[in-house]
Amino acid sequence: MSVSIASAGGSGTFQPYQCLVCQSRFTRHENLKRHAALHSRPQGQALLSCELCDATFSRQDLRSRHMKRKHPEQIGRRMTRASRQDPATTAAAATATQVCGARKSRRGKASPSSPAESQNGSGKGDECESGMEDGIWQAALGLEQRHQLDHDQHDFMGDGIDLNNGSGTTGAGDSHSITALLSDDQSMSDLMSIENMVQDVATATTTSNHQSLLLGQSLPSPAFHTTSTTNVASDQQATSLNPNAVHFNFNDIADKLSPSSPPQLIDDWSPSSTQISRACGLFFTNISHFIPFLHRATFDISQTPPHLLFSIMCVAYQYGDDPDCEDATGSGASLSIRCFHRARALLSIEEDGQDESMPHLTMVQAYFLLQICSMMYLCGKDSAYGLKMHSKMISHARIGGLLQPTPNDSGSAGDLESLWRDFIGMESLKRTVFAVHQIDALWYQILSVPRQLSHLEIRHDLPCPEKHWTASSAAEWAHQQLIARQSNSPIRYTDAVRRFLSSEADVASIPAFDPYGAINITQFLISSAREISGWSTMTGMLSLERFEPLRSSLVALGPYIRQQPDATPSSYAALCEATWQTAMIELQVWSPSHVGGIVEGSIDAILTQSTYLSPHVELLSETSIAKAVQPHVNWFLRYLDTTMTGEYEAPWVTLYAYKAFLIAWQLVRGGKPGSMEIVGIHDGDVEGAMRWARKVFLRRQRWQLGKLIMKCLDSIQN
Repeated sequence: MSVSIASAGGSGTFQPYQCLVCQSRFTRHENLKRHAALHSRPQGQALLSCELCDATFSRQDLRSRHMKRKHPEQIGRRMTRASRQDPATTAAAATATQVCGARKSRRGKASPSSPAESQNGSGKGDECESGMEDGIWQAALGLEQRHQLDHDQHDFMGDGIDLNNGSGTTGAGDSHSITALLSDDQSMSDLMSIENMVQDVATATTTSNHQSLLLGQSLPSPAFHTTSTTNVASDQQATSLNPNAVHFNFNDIADKLSPSSPPQLIDDWSPSSTQISRACGLFFTNISHFIPFLHRATFDISQTPPHLLFSIMCVAYQYGDDPDCEDATGSGASLSIRCFHRARALLSIEEDGQDESMPHLTMVQAYFLLQICSMMYLCGKDSAYGLKMHSKMISHARIGGLLQPTPNDSGSAGDLESLWRDFIGMESLKRTVFAVHQIDALWYQILSVPRQLSHLEIRHDLPCPEKHWTASSAAEWAHQQLIARQSNSPIRYTDAVRRFLSSEADVASIPAFDPYGAINITQFLISSAREISGWSTMTGMLSLERFEPLRSSLVALGPYIRQQPDATPSSYAALCEATWQTAMIELQVWSPSHVGGIVEGSIDAILTQSTYLSPHVELLSETSIAKAVQPHVNWFLRYLDTTMTGEYEAPWVTLYAYKAFLIAWQLVRGGKPGSMEIVGIHDGDVEGAMRWARKVFLRRQRWQLGKLIMKCLDSIQN
């Protein structure tokens, strides 16, 4: 009866969801869904009334909210009486009385219910506004209870939605979910229309009329799942913690591990201050250098939303074990899974809450970390969450306006500390957008799923030099700014791409920027090469002149992204150069899975396909191609041979390296001279090449990705 549509201008910019019955507009599509229930209610149906006053309501959730705000004491009395009859309701009664005050202090705009509350309101407000006290965290449980009562079991991006032949009914046995796949040239209004066509069962009758706008895709079922484990890791220096910010209550997750089931919070579990401290130390030591959008010096746990904190913890404990379990082997992996599902539940609560203002930036960051965890660390059946969360991340980035640069309102006013923190805040947003673009291109590059974000949508300047970003104080940052003294203004990312693609542009005039931004340019060039290879395979027309601008652009980009001998070592130098070397290989050796039209939904599947298809690549029989690709393959062989541990590398670097080894192994089998000579493997020594591969990838077996590669090596050897 109602669908959500995006307006090209006017109020549609901030309220893109419109009811087709009464033309009312809403900021979020969940609010449109609730509103649509009014039109779908049978005529003559009675309104819901409050038993304690004369108020009436059109929906159950509105009456529940009224009871919590206006009659909280009655809720407590009723739950107390109910708990005497049913002990299972005791926990719910304990938290329901805390929801109202916690939500009021969180929003800062609720009025007191009584004069007594008005007199004591300031003290309670100060207690709740600490950001990490028990009240705010317990509010999540109350929101989850309301979420389960008022909403169906489908996410707003079609998470687990099935359309049965366009009839608008769901099929329990049908596992095909509808996914909107966007091309680069689609406008923002097209995006909104497509995303909002995927709705819940309540509006499925209207949705079925618009299926022509959707491109459906079913993800293959993963073959197996093995819980990853970690070894005992030494304590990392923890970030500075607010002593009052670590004593709070959390709720554990009992998820059915099905993408179509909403996450649930069912019992009381509170991570200790030691667990939080260890997680922050692990994150900033092992992860932040290849996901550099959180600034260590200004990171404040007390100001970090729960969904982001748990997302940090789920990735961090892939690199260390649980201190509360005496660092028992495997305890970190178990805690990581627990935090992963807890973060998913909190994000679901946040999206389905009544609050119109959503923390889009932290939600994008949380979704980024969660999909990395599900796709690269957990793997197996947990990968099914990854691409769904990716779609939600892109949606939040667009709706929240993250792709557009935000003006700095502080100007030249304020002290040095304020200016520095404003700079870090804007740079963190910018780097988050670049990380989103990178992972979007990465899934296209690895899994062949269509990209959802165009490089033309990114309106930000290239990231600032790494020294400016990693400054630990305002004074150090100001000193770096004075040393730079750049006369040229920073260059926008899209302008940088055009300069590198143009044969006449002077790339030397580009102001200094972080190599992290050069990864985005490289990913764009890889994606372009993949598009040309797919086009050539489909049409049977090979146009070498299309590849020449990409090749020359990558050559010109080399000095900006590759580690130079006289340059200061970068914290993510390996990631930068591995991305560039992979792009150079991609230009010469097309991915057999991509040109074969194989689209996968998990790393497990793509590793299996790559291993199976690698002997069937006939291009490497050409001497010229083997010679052109050899220097780039050698870089990966040398990297694997000299890197004794994978502690500090991005997990997708391991994927790049494995694909490079498959090429080297094929060259060895083909008798090409010098194929693996750089690591001491003689020509034609296939068994020696396999023993070497098992040795270097065994170093990464602590992660699930390493285990999968070892299984693939076993399949090759057998």
